[in-house]
Amino acid sequence: MFENFSGKKMYVINCDVCDARKVNEEDLSSYEKIIINTDTILVNEHAKSVLSRLPIVCNGGHTMELEGDVNLISHNGNYEINGSTAVPENTFLSVNGSVVIKPGTEKVLSSYTAVSVNGSVLCPASLVPFLSSFSVNGSTECYPDDCMVLDAVFTPDTWFPLRARQGAHYYVSEQLRLTEPKLDVTALAAKQIRFVTPSVLVPEERVADAVTLFDETVKLTVIPSGYAFIPGDAGLDEALLEKYGGKFYMDGSLTIESKNASLLSRLEKPQITGTVFLPESLMEAFLQTGAEYGKLQVVKGTTLAGKAMLTLDNALLDASPDGVSIHNCGLLRIKKDVSPERILDLVHTGNCGCILCTPEQKGAVELVSQNAGFIGDLKEKAGSEGGGGMLDMLKQMANTKVVNAELYVL
Repeated sequence: MFENFSGKKMYVINCDVCDARKVNEEDLSSYEKIIINTDTILVNEHAKSVLSRLPIVCNGGHTMELEGDVNLISHNGNYEINGSTAVPENTFLSVNGSVVIKPGTEKVLSSYTAVSVNGSVLCPASLVPFLSSFSVNGSTECYPDDCMVLDAVFTPDTWFPLRARQGAHYYVSEQLRLTEPKLDVTALAAKQIRFVTPSVLVPEERVADAVTLFDETVKLTVIPSGYAFIPGDAGLDEALLEKYGGKFYMDGSLTIESKNASLLSRLEKPQITGTVFLPESLMEAFLQTGAEYGKLQVVKGTTLAGKAMLTLDNALLDASPDGVSIHNCGLLRIKKDVSPERILDLVHTGNCGCILCTPEQKGAVELVSQNAGFIGDLKEKAGSEGGGGMLDMLKQMANTKVVNAELYVL
């Protein structure tokens, strides 16, 4: 961002919505560069004239023209529009998240001059015509007006059959999971409950009772009889087997480490929808379990994932004789005394934002890394971002005014 403006007076605005309709040229004339990072910038004829004469770089999702006196509402997070939503006439709404619109909200929707959504919109079918004033950076989906909207992935709990209304219709946008062990599916059927959803996950023992809850267009995924259900990713360890047993259906990925090799003998043809991560030394033993899986990926022995910052040194490698796999790490620092040979033999990285290493290590790191944002030393990193090292970066910080806001009036 700053590579060509080191030492110059700059103004940086980071916001969801930038209202530039009342911009004053005199207030901004002292800046040599003005950078606006925003999802939406609001302009009028006055703003367009002034902005064209200023040294502005606008990194915006889209530009919206609004004339006259408009109320502004900016919301960060999911947003619901229902019958009780209070909205002044002539309102601009910006939402950085998902929007759910409930039936009977025609009057509320008519109050919006424009709506900008950085996310998805879920709307009753009868209200789709009101979306003409919406700008949506994401998906727009409609649901039947007679449905109550539930979570996108919904698992009815034990008490849901008692709470559900007789003959009620429910909308689940992604998947209905009838996996709660104590759920009485026959009670839902007796109440003539119906679910509108594209996908259903159900244990084999419940299929016959469950099919009356949805129509024949649904994608039906059946968990084999006697299998425990595990939602999401997990690692194979004693706690997992104590809770679910060795016969399970996992909707996610499974990580297996060398230290838990003895647990493989307790697996009974598990089904894993995602990827199985494991060291090469355990490959044969895992395949002998008869497991079904989405993908199989061989990794170095110890897996470290989801770390904001991590330091790789010889002590860590000494403690991990089968190697180390590092995934989804923001900043990985490799100590300079780790030899390139050890990196090649014992290290694998994936999806790391920045890997700092010496020039001698760089070639080895590049060979064992996938999807790394940057690989190199601190000088190279500073040079790629500022052209003049740390001193110029500090000078630039002192000459830069930065504003962070959801809604900013320029």
